[in-house]
Amino acid sequence: MEHTEYLKRLFNHIESKGYTIECECEGEQITKDEALTQVDDAHIYIIDKDNHSLGWIYWTYWNDWDESISDYTLELEKILGLDEFIEWNVK
Repeated sequence: MEHTEYLKRLFNHIESKGYTIECECEGEQITKDEALTQVDDAHIYIIDKDNHSLGWIYWTYWNDWDESISDYTLELEKILGLDEFIEWNVK
């Protein structure tokens, strides 16, 4: 799998849970498309329906694709089932 496919799956997973996504690179807000194609790394913020940030995922293209989720807010394991998502996609 390539980095961009993995990131698309991550975006779909987050949105399927009813959350929205905001992306940032080097302190600047970027679009999801820019995160997919124009930067080397990004922070991905998970936003609930009340516009509160629930946490972040640090994404990098510098690692192999299966290690591109480099760090994240631990609470996202419960909120998104992030561990299961990673495990399922890395198999």
